[in-house]
Amino acid sequence: DTSSAQCSGVHQTGATSVRNRRRRGLLANMVTAIRMMCADPASVIVTLDADDALIGDGVLSRLAVEYERGADVTVGSMLRTDKAADYPVCFDRPREHRGGNVWQHLRSFRKRLFDAIPDDALRLDGKYVDLANDWAFMLPIVEMARSPVHVTEALYLYDPSGIGKDASGKAAREETVARLVAKGSVSAERPPARTAVEKGMESDTGSRR
Repeated sequence: DTSSAQCSGVHQTGATSVRNRRRRGLLANMVTAIRMMCADPASVIVTLDADDALIGDGVLSRLAVEYERGADVTVGSMLRTDKAADYPVCFDRPREHRGGNVWQHLRSFRKRLFDAIPDDALRLDGKYVDLANDWAFMLPIVEMARSPVHVTEALYLYDPSGIGKDASGKAAREETVARLVAKGSVSAERPPARTAVEKGMESDTGSRR
């Protein structure tokens, strides 16, 4: 995709917005933003959909705690606006557990993990994945992570509306998910993952030694 973008400036909050001249799709935009506009490989990337919201003003501080403890990716947790649902996370060989629910909000990770994803892992039929694009990048990120953490408290308000939610859209999404799960693993050897609670207990124990 050779479309150009316009930078609309830095806002008072310190955020910079970039507008494409034509639609490229979320995943193509993520590739540009993370790989080309973010320079520090240790940066923590947090994803937030425009129609969703973080719960409270302490979310980033909560994530910072996990990264200070050594996390390189965090997953969870979210409240849905349409129903109550719980998504247990499986970091160990997630493709063998239908993705292990690692797609769920709130998602954060070190930039270096996203940079390490082979570009073809983000594509189907030569194009960046549109439906279920969260599966496309979170599966390889979790497989490569050395210290993934499942945050069990709700940090994210999720509104499951929009593209792919009607019957035909759901069928297309499930087909895409199946193809993404069937892609080869990009895993690296790592110790068993722990929840945020377990990591916190370990940190507390270490501080008393």
